Amino acid sequence: MKKILIILLIIAGFTSCKVAKQEVIIETQKPIKEKPRGKHKVSDLRAYCLDWLGTPHRMGGTTKQGVDCSGFVCNVYKEIYGISLPRRSQDMAKVCKIIKDKNDLKEGDLVFFKTTGDGSISHVGIYIGRNQFIHAASDGSNTGVIASSLTEKYYKNCFAGVGKPISTAKSNKKNEKTDDSDEIIEEEVIEDDNSEEKKSKGSFLSDIEVDTITACDWSLWLPNKFMINFRGLTLTTIARYTGWQVQPGVGTTLRWNSGTQVFQLPILFSLTFNEHVTVYAGPVITFGDPVTPDTHDPIKASFFPGIMGVSFSTPSFNAGNVKISVTQDLAYTIFNDTDGGALKFHDSLCTGFIFSTGIRVTLPVKSVLK
Repeated sequence: MKKILIILLIIAGFTSCKVAKQEVIIETQKPIKEKPRGKHKVSDLRAYCLDWLGTPHRMGGTTKQGVDCSGFVCNVYKEIYGISLPRRSQDMAKVCKIIKDKNDLKEGDLVFFKTTGDGSISHVGIYIGRNQFIHAASDGSNTGVIASSLTEKYYKNCFAGVGKPISTAKSNKKNEKTDDSDEIIEEEVIEDDNSEEKKSKGSFLSDIEVDTITACDWSLWLPNKFMINFRGLTLTTIARYTGWQVQPGVGTTLRWNSGTQVFQLPILFSLTFNEHVTVYAGPVITFGDPVTPDTHDPIKASFFPGIMGVSFSTPSFNAGNVKISVTQDLAYTIFNDTDGGALKFHDSLCTGFIFSTGIRVTLPVKSVLK
């Protein structure tokens, strides 16, 4: 027994060092009595979960090279309890017994959150005791597998519920006395394989998000001087597929380029990384005869190659069914000399390179399909 206690103390000391970087400090907790849960003890669960701390977030990932929230939970439950859970957090909730009273929480229970603003469950973590849970976060000041507290303002606001997967709930019922106060407010087990097939068919559309960006264009250069100058307005719409780590998208922009005095319609093909960085390129349809800013020398618009750029966005906040963030683009639109040749570098920079500062509103398609 003494040897076991010594080993546990060594493990606790090691894991506390890893969690010290997180906002939740696990080493200050009082020792938790080990209670049997299936074939494993609470210490097995906590040690296994804590060993994942620091693993980077990766959409669709299931390993320590990168993991998302549901991938992390699936891995833990498979390893500790030998239970295969559905791959999506929404489906996990549907094979759980939802607990009405938070005081009845036990280590290993799942905690669910609604983080996308469309009213559906979109995030899951594993409860480890004393209002703390471990999860793979994709957004915020800390990302990857981290420890957080249910008392934090963000998680209190988007909290959706806590539940036990049906398999573990039945196992615990054999080992523990049933308390009448532990009422079940929801019990839904997926028994129809056809319903899973229908969900998988609709999962593509449910992974689509539509970004609408309204922005003001500006530049730092004019042909004869260096100064901030207004370059027009843009309205951009891009549909992204969020089911992959790198999110492909397609869309278009309606742009009034006041510097060159033309309307432009870029057709955009984009790749989004972590929802904060997007690169894009595509051909540009131009209406009107462009001129150089300020000097008004005639130039010629290029259809292809047309435009290329990168967009940066802040972390978003929820507003009903949509997410809102601020964006900053750096874009270069290609113009040529009237004979089709390339413009001089200085003229090309003044004419084609612009900044766009705007507001992005993101609408998940699944919120519309409901």
